[in-house]
Amino acid sequence: MTYPIIQRELTIHLHNKNWYLRPIEDEEKILGPVDYGWHRYNLYPDSFTFGEGLLAGSSIPGSRRLVFCSWSSQWDGFFVSSMGGAAYTFHGVGVNYVALRGMAHEPSVVLLNHKAGEIQVRIEPVNAEPLWAGYASPDGRPLLGFFALQQALFDRYAGEYTKDNFRICAVGPAAKYTREGAIGSSPVRNREFTAVVDWAGRGGLGSRLLQRHNIVGIVFGGEWDDPDLRDSKEIDSYFLEHFGKKTIQTDLAVTEKYRYVPEFETGGTFGVNMRDLNERILSFNYTSIYQPVESRLKQHENFILNHYLKQFNEETIKTKKFQHCGEPCPVVCKKMHGQYKKDYEPYHALGPQVGVFDQRAAELLNDFVDAMGFDSIQSGGTVAWIMELVHDGLIDPTEFGLPPLNEMRFGWADDPSRFDVVADSMKNAQYAMKVVQAILFEPKAEVFRKSIRVAAKEIDKKHGIRSIDRAVFIGHGDEGCMVPNQYWVPGMLSPMPMIGKYFVHYGVEFMTPEKLGRKNVERMTYELFSENSGICRFHRKWSETITDEILRAHYAGFDVDYKEHQFRLAREIYEREAPKIVFWESRRVMDMVMGYLVQWESDGLSSPELMEWLGRFRADRTTALREYWNAVRNGINSAFKDGAGAIPDVLTPGQQKRLQ
Repeated sequence: MTYPIIQRELTIHLHNKNWYLRPIEDEEKILGPVDYGWHRYNLYPDSFTFGEGLLAGSSIPGSRRLVFCSWSSQWDGFFVSSMGGAAYTFHGVGVNYVALRGMAHEPSVVLLNHKAGEIQVRIEPVNAEPLWAGYASPDGRPLLGFFALQQALFDRYAGEYTKDNFRICAVGPAAKYTREGAIGSSPVRNREFTAVVDWAGRGGLGSRLLQRHNIVGIVFGGEWDDPDLRDSKEIDSYFLEHFGKKTIQTDLAVTEKYRYVPEFETGGTFGVNMRDLNERILSFNYTSIYQPVESRLKQHENFILNHYLKQFNEETIKTKKFQHCGEPCPVVCKKMHGQYKKDYEPYHALGPQVGVFDQRAAELLNDFVDAMGFDSIQSGGTVAWIMELVHDGLIDPTEFGLPPLNEMRFGWADDPSRFDVVADSMKNAQYAMKVVQAILFEPKAEVFRKSIRVAAKEIDKKHGIRSIDRAVFIGHGDEGCMVPNQYWVPGMLSPMPMIGKYFVHYGVEFMTPEKLGRKNVERMTYELFSENSGICRFHRKWSETITDEILRAHYAGFDVDYKEHQFRLAREIYEREAPKIVFWESRRVMDMVMGYLVQWESDGLSSPELMEWLGRFRADRTTALREYWNAVRNGINSAFKDGAGAIPDVLTPGQQKRLQ
């Protein structure tokens, strides 16, 4: 049975509380939440949007991410950030997309509900600051920041929703005081929050939501019942045709990394990525890139394999403390230890990068940063940079309201005789927490609230130093910047329109910069298969292959070349943002690129292309860096010029058969 595509948007004018519901008219252009966000952004740049994909009402696992789009003050451009599982309850509102416009007169919460066949919309004032300062959990535990506000909103509004058919998004103090505030949300089960917290973290859209729209929280849910795509036999038929397995069997086969890998006896992003770091470890604010291979391998073995990862495997993997993000999903990718969720990137940026290699110290630090409502990766990069400046005497910590140097121990170490992995990790975590607290609440540290890029330039101008050369970020526009995802690969440092997500090629293999640029475009196109359909990228091995087939078979009149559609969207974003893309401003970022090439030489690779680029770097480093960056960008430009037809399909029929 096929259905027509019927999409509805809900527009809310915050300044006067007016709202209206209407159908999406141009359904060939708007097929998902990124399409919608981009469309509204171009029409009304002040729009803040969120919504679900066309498969959110189905039984397909991983298809219910809630996708936020807006201009980002952190990135100084359009940005997309998504939250796992939240569309599972958002679907009950009975709309596909929501657009917030204007600014509420005072800090407020937006309430969306669907009762008795009608959509309900309210905007109510909420004074978040006293709640951030402290609020009691149901069992009497004191809560701070985001966690406190989320609980307060639950206590105030949960009674308006039936059973667990609602979810709460909220922000923390970082959204008010910095450009790097995230939007967090915990699933509700049995009328209380689970320990899992999911974040729309990258891009600082929590800051945009509060500072531009005066919204501190969004509560949504309802009783709308969607009959579409509920037939599991229909869903299974698509997977059987392409993979020879039913939906769940296919999903389990292609998501092993995120669940459990028997060969490695670990699982999840933390387990697999920490295991595989080896000589490409990034630690102590990226200073590891300057150490000999032997030292990096020694640190990886002593501090990560034999301690940090070992703790995780014993406490989480062996005990099978796995949960999902709030939607039924067999991957159960959320790896837990008590109240703490262990993901690779937060526990790396707020782990080894700040000299923390012990789970107890990392839990304390990550939980505090979450409570403050920061993007963990951006926060980790900023804090690690500040700690290095203090450690190396480039800044006087007391000038910024930070503890003096004799109260911290932070520096390179690769064996336990020079670094107590438990005690020193805790010292570093506690100092890092003081840095975070100072950034938010200490007037002397106000310069750091503007971003690592802006702060570095202001500090360097005032003190005549080059602190910016110790900072790792990608600049965008006049003041925008992003601490890259935690992989030592040039793809994450590429001149792309949206850094901080996986809209780049992040494989470690060597390729020429021109080819890397083309692969970046390929990856952005296919990543939009996930983002624009609301499908979790952990399921990308099937979603990038058959999402368009499902939509074409199920929805009457759907006749869209899905790859062409996502490619066109990627190109439009690139063309709009391209003038803001800037060359690397930090020497350490440049050293990461050079170090990546040298590492391949150390590994024994002697391809003519690698030797040519190494020769250029060694003859004239400054010129070669600019040439390399330009070559990556030329590859990007060429790929967008050549069109979607030049991008290969993800899986050939032969590869599909092997997956069976």
